[in-house]
Amino acid sequence: MVDISRPWVVDSPISTRFPVYTRGNVGEVSSRVATPLFWSMIGGMPAEREWRRALAEFGAFDEDEFRPDAIDIQGMVHGYVYLNLSTLRVFGARMPGASPELMDRTYLGDAGGPAYVPHPDDLAPQFTERILRTVEKVFAVESRPDVEEDARTAARLRAGRPDFASLTDRDLVARQRAIMADPYAAILRRHLTMVYESSLVTGALDEALAPLDDPTLAVRLLSGLGDIASAAPAQALWRLGRMVAASPDLIAEFDTGTGGLLERLRARPERPVTAFLTAFEAFLREFGSRSTDEWEAAPATWETHPSIPLGLIDRMRLQPADREPELRSKALRAERERLTAQVRDRLSADPEAVGRFDAAMRSVAVFMAARELSKTNVIRVLHEARLPMWELGRRFVAAGHFGDRHDITMVREDELDALLDDPSSFKPVIAERWEWHRALSELEPPHIIDGEVPPVTTWPKRRDPAVTLARPGDVLTGLAACPGAATGPARIISDPSEATELEPGEILVAPMTDPGWTPLFTSAAAVVVNVGAPLSHAAIVSRELGIPCVLAVRDATKRIKNGTMLTVDGTAGTVTVH
Repeated sequence: MVDISRPWVVDSPISTRFPVYTRGNVGEVSSRVATPLFWSMIGGMPAEREWRRALAEFGAFDEDEFRPDAIDIQGMVHGYVYLNLSTLRVFGARMPGASPELMDRTYLGDAGGPAYVPHPDDLAPQFTERILRTVEKVFAVESRPDVEEDARTAARLRAGRPDFASLTDRDLVARQRAIMADPYAAILRRHLTMVYESSLVTGALDEALAPLDDPTLAVRLLSGLGDIASAAPAQALWRLGRMVAASPDLIAEFDTGTGGLLERLRARPERPVTAFLTAFEAFLREFGSRSTDEWEAAPATWETHPSIPLGLIDRMRLQPADREPELRSKALRAERERLTAQVRDRLSADPEAVGRFDAAMRSVAVFMAARELSKTNVIRVLHEARLPMWELGRRFVAAGHFGDRHDITMVREDELDALLDDPSSFKPVIAERWEWHRALSELEPPHIIDGEVPPVTTWPKRRDPAVTLARPGDVLTGLAACPGAATGPARIISDPSEATELEPGEILVAPMTDPGWTPLFTSAAAVVVNVGAPLSHAAIVSRELGIPCVLAVRDATKRIKNGTMLTVDGTAGTVTVH
């Protein structure tokens, strides 16, 4: 039996300068044990380098404040990814108008955490001055052509994808490394910088709305912005679902089941079927990079696992026409315009307050769309770097070196050359790491780490009944993500591959808000999620699609049973159990 008390293959020692870590927020993008290839190729130090540069460019830190040989902004503890809460608190201390306590509320909600202990270096005037220059620059921005150019770069990279059959194994590794060095690193850094810039914009909106003393206004005004890149896949899947709903031939095949569906469709000559296949191939070309666990080294992307988007289409075809995302987006935009006029009227006695509100709304329109496009750019480029590793895994399975394509993920990036030299020598290494990975996957990591990691042997098992089922009359609270209310039976979905279980009118209760989940939103009456934050990608998408949504309902997937009648109030951030 593997000794899990050892540090995981890619663990990093925790920081003494920045000792507090949290799973809050990061759980929505990395819910499982990190694979060695992911953390050494994508996360870990590769991401840390760009993150440090982003923080320095923002003006909040100097790069030499961090350890040169270990990660500080993130954490890796027994295979689980953490965010360093101490660095976020320092960011809050240095940011004019913010505070360490505000960062705690943003990333922990009501979960609590150890008291903030100031460090002598936390407050420094030079950082405040740099941040203020960034603030001035952000609010002067009227468009983000740099992000649009990144989108064109990603499209060119996809269009120029070589035939992998013509590449040697070493060519595949070289292609992955070239893409990760350029253009991926620069596009990732731009996205990370934009995350902080977006927080300035939404913070300004909150401040502008403060005199009105209505906590629901900000969420309602962030809805129906339009031109949200991460909502585009759901809209495209809806159109494919309408194609199915209009064709008896397609309906017959989808009614048979999604298993083997693509092969059955390819065997049919009818025009509606061939037209659907052409549209579906175009969809995969444009959106095939999306998945859950989008940062992992070999996730189940829509391109590599087309059965997943077919399952989403299968649910959408059953929806009534008035559920069309674009119709709902138009209604939300109209409501947003009405509400904007109402707010301006309520502030009209103070021209300066109106000016602050108008400026915040202009910046929100620019940065929310740009932020989502920047994330899409990152994932599209990352997809082109991961596919060579997926192909290498396929080849090693065919050659008998691997038992499964995903075995490639148990190899660190710095071990790839040795793997090519002697694949058979890695068989016992990979087997041990999978056993280790499975053992860690059974554990529930601590939500907070404060300077010392509890022994992994004391971590509770995930399957332990650690929570109490919600009872009729209970009101579960979370973060309001998208306004509106809906009542219906709960449907617990642990993975989008289970999409065919979701019936029209049901409330989707899910563990996370990764963008790979968002097309399911269109098929649900409302959405409840275990984790998430107001600016998580799925929160933004739910507001674009007009789906009532409540995030950060702790243990919702454990506390709520399938079929339980719920009322979800996405304006108040509550889930009432009937």
